[in-house]
Amino acid sequence: MKPRQLIYFIKVVDVGNITKAAEQLNLAQTALGIQIRNLEESLHVQLLDRHSRGVSATPAGLLLYERAHEILQRIEDTRRDLISLAGERARIRLGATPSILKLIGTELVVAAKQQLPGIALHVVEELSFVLTDALERGELDYVLAYDIDENPGLRRLALMKEDLLHIAAPGGDTPEGGISFKQAVAGDLALVSSRDIIWRRIHKTASRLSLDVNVTYQVQSMEAIKALILHGLAESIMPFGIVSEEIQSGALIARRIERPSVRLTLYLAHAAHKGLSDDTAFIAFVDGMIDRLAATIGPYAHPIDRSQPPQIETDH
Repeated sequence: MKPRQLIYFIKVVDVGNITKAAEQLNLAQTALGIQIRNLEESLHVQLLDRHSRGVSATPAGLLLYERAHEILQRIEDTRRDLISLAGERARIRLGATPSILKLIGTELVVAAKQQLPGIALHVVEELSFVLTDALERGELDYVLAYDIDENPGLRRLALMKEDLLHIAAPGGDTPEGGISFKQAVAGDLALVSSRDIIWRRIHKTASRLSLDVNVTYQVQSMEAIKALILHGLAESIMPFGIVSEEIQSGALIARRIERPSVRLTLYLAHAAHKGLSDDTAFIAFVDGMIDRLAATIGPYAHPIDRSQPPQIETDH
């Protein structure tokens, strides 16, 4: 058995469908199917029942599913113990979104060196859905990402809610104050792909209100979207961090969306098989960074009350 095969198997059981699991793992369906069959052949046992609705674990598969979490955790524990024995710093791979790193990225790296001397922090910047995919593939240890879907393979700690803003170039006919959701989705919008959490949240809200969303430009880069807005070719809906400098300089106008407001939830997430006992200092560090992030975002941030001991959400 290979660790990656166990990660793949856990995902297939969680999703109950090889095609959907392959999409979430960013693998070809054929490649994932071969990996599962190779795992069954190496163990000489059938792990999955295939049926018209997808797949489900056999009794042997359920046993492996439970043990796979334990095995992956033992591998992680062993890696850390060996690193500690060798006198090296433990490594934590943290993913965070562009809006977060644009506001506190430098501060996060500097503070980590001061407050976490025993940890080498490796930071990756990507959109939320890309980070979640990487976390599920075992390429990251933690992610700070928005609106992470419920997933049996992940555990989430809700940290903060944040208002999305309507962003446009300044103009003589741009009214002050907020903007209704209906008005916000009627302009020439530039958004990312349908997998992006902002796209999903906007379209879900619009569907509930029986409104159309006028997506004129579908662009994969937030910086490219920002360029379109600066040239007056498009409007967009995005978090404050992406355009904080342009808002403060007056190059762009940010308006709070109302009737209804649109908010995302920021989570700290990690794989379900991973324990938190060895990372208590890191969790406390992240908590402090979120307080700093909320202060920087200002009135658009709504921290979740953490006066009580943090409760990790488990999607089992």
